Amino acid sequence: QAQRGGGHSFFRRFDDAGVTGYGWMSPGRLLDNTTYTDGFKDLTSCPVVPKPPEGALLKPTSGFAGVIGANDGCSVVLDNVPGHQDVAANANGVLVPNGVNVPARDLKIGDAIEFTGSFFASRASMDAIGDNGNFRYYTNEVTYVVGTGLRPWYGVQPRLLNAPLPAETLLGGTGSISYDYADNATFMFQQPNTQIGMQNMQRFVEGRRWFHTNMWTGDHNEAGNDRNTAAVKLQGPRFNQTNCFGCHINNGRSLAPQVINQRLDTMAVRTAAIGADGRQQAHPVYGLAVQMNARSLTTGAAQDWGNAVRVAGFDTRTVTLADGTVVTLSKPRIRFDGPTPAAYSLRSAQPVIGLGLLEAVPDADILARVRSTPDEDGVKGQANLVYDPETGQVRVGRYGWKATKVSLRHQTANAALLDMSVTSPIYPNRDCLAGPAQCDKKKVEKGLSEDELQLISRYVAQLGVPAQRSLVSGFPKGVTPLSYLAVDPVKVAAGAQVFASIRCTACHVAEMKTGLASELAEMRNQTIKPYTDLLLHDMGSDLADNLSEDQASGSQWRTSPLWGIGYTEAVAGPAVKVGYLHDGRARTLTEAIVWHGGEAAASRQRFVKLSTADREALLAFLNSL
Repeated sequence: QAQRGGGHSFFRRFDDAGVTGYGWMSPGRLLDNTTYTDGFKDLTSCPVVPKPPEGALLKPTSGFAGVIGANDGCSVVLDNVPGHQDVAANANGVLVPNGVNVPARDLKIGDAIEFTGSFFASRASMDAIGDNGNFRYYTNEVTYVVGTGLRPWYGVQPRLLNAPLPAETLLGGTGSISYDYADNATFMFQQPNTQIGMQNMQRFVEGRRWFHTNMWTGDHNEAGNDRNTAAVKLQGPRFNQTNCFGCHINNGRSLAPQVINQRLDTMAVRTAAIGADGRQQAHPVYGLAVQMNARSLTTGAAQDWGNAVRVAGFDTRTVTLADGTVVTLSKPRIRFDGPTPAAYSLRSAQPVIGLGLLEAVPDADILARVRSTPDEDGVKGQANLVYDPETGQVRVGRYGWKATKVSLRHQTANAALLDMSVTSPIYPNRDCLAGPAQCDKKKVEKGLSEDELQLISRYVAQLGVPAQRSLVSGFPKGVTPLSYLAVDPVKVAAGAQVFASIRCTACHVAEMKTGLASELAEMRNQTIKPYTDLLLHDMGSDLADNLSEDQASGSQWRTSPLWGIGYTEAVAGPAVKVGYLHDGRARTLTEAIVWHGGEAAASRQRFVKLSTADREALLAFLNSL
């Protein structure tokens, strides 16, 4: 819709101690002042204009009013750092103006510019949609470095002035998500890659709509959004949740098993029967997975088909650490309202951040880490080679608890089918719930179209990874930092050393490089720090179940990425209890580590023997990720 001109704000006003929240030094120079508004009276609005051809605005004669790069009169020019007052600490240590004026100067390479856009809608456009709210809508704040581009940032003195984050903190590459100073940690896993381009941002928001859409009613799970009519009644009669967000709570983990008789319908239960030849096959009642909820396809009324899976109890034991700390380990036992399968596995939903970056890691780099013989700690590592359901080719698996999905398309379509009973071009009918042998690709039931499947996959691919919180923020003196930004850099650095010394890095590989093959430019040639090798490792009998998948045995699990793990509880929110490991059994990171066995047994024993100080440093490091 048309917008009123202006709404651009540059350079945080750090030199006025009386300004709180958003205070800015410069609005830039609007090329056509008639597009500004006069109170509640609309003047000329900025029209919607098509995106110009690539490179067109670089031509000296192409810009509005001769300004290279200007699209129209609503374009804004910023060419200097505005004049301002210098600041110095007063007697109380608070930075305040010191009476010295700093004159304006031209921008130069390396200048960091804080920017926020705040759109002014026209009264006519607001009335047209029946909205009598305010005209101005703020967006996020970004940092642009002259000569470099957009960069993730954190706040430094004075007064949280924006500064680019150093490379070592950028877990998700240059598209990492900046530190959050708005107390919005619940939304940290819902942010787009900082480097996202305009066209991909459009794909992102359209895919996000599908991720949040109820696949039966078409309703968005956030109030105020229009119904997605294309999604109405896409869901089959049996399902676990009606939208992706139902399991991936705030794009994070699912609800952990907590109490006896709890329904586990935000988790997944994979199932199999054992044939006469001793091999696994689809279960005759559940197929490949249990769908715990049901409804009438004619009336939509909820039904009970006796397919729920519940918590039956907990097996507990204690482990005493070297400093005397007692850790209580708790493992959920489950029961089926229907028949109990010969083989099954309880699976928690995993965070969906950084998945496009993991897809961009070359197969050769993953395979290069495979060991044919164990190292000195018994660590080996195996790639799961699986069939691509679209091509039939054998490929390297990289997604899921057993690395059984070869691509984000594969992962997205599989989750849509098994967890929500929604078909797609990869799984075109619900017979596919009974396994590949029953999945006749010629039979097509209404489901996600190719475009819709791509939108969801590309949305998930572009979700950014929060930067590591290993730096002290420049909160004004006397201001208490947000809890997740109260950082002890010395402790975090010490914890990183402990992480390496007890050889967690044998599996949780700190650094990878993405290749050039991704369809998304933002994913290419990035140095990332996911803390995974994307390989399978035997984690011992304590973490094993009896369900194998492709080449992964019941005791083998893919190394889970650790990026974002420090935000786990904040993302879930205070009302939601989430857990770690494949079945959500671990309530804390300490429990999760102590559960490690098999190839990780030596590292686990080193952890148990750590001093209190070293253990706390290690946990501080993990919580910084």
